[in-house]
Amino acid sequence: MIVGIGTDLLQMKRLEAAYERTQGRLAQRVLGDEELLVFQQRLKRNHKRGIAYLATRFAAKEAFSKAIGLGMHAPMTWRALQTLNEPSGKPYTKYSGALAQFMQDKQWEAQVTVTDEQDMVMAFVVVTYGSPIVSTFNQNNYLG
Repeated sequence: MIVGIGTDLLQMKRLEAAYERTQGRLAQRVLGDEELLVFQQRLKRNHKRGIAYLATRFAAKEAFSKAIGLGMHAPMTWRALQTLNEPSGKPYTKYSGALAQFMQDKQWEAQVTVTDEQDMVMAFVVVTYGSPIVSTFNQNNYLG
């Protein structure tokens, strides 16, 4: 059962300006430990791709906070939610601290996707109760 849906659209220029204005502290405030490692590696290789990574993670946290209906209020904090990637590239959510307990108590799970283009990033989150969303698509019904 779907509990909530959240989306966020962000101009990369705005996030990059905030990153520069805080002399990089924005990343440390927003990203969890594992996200921060990936960010630093990407930023070192390619500044633009590093900023895009930071922006997509920022947008994912905003979208998630909307989907759970709390905004940025406890137990939701910037660093308590991480959006990481499976080896295949598929993004997934990882919770820590009070947020992990909150999600477990409610039996909620989140599915997340992020995307970026030249100057924009977007994140979309669906929070479900119980089992993750299972596709009901039946290949026998496919007409293509």
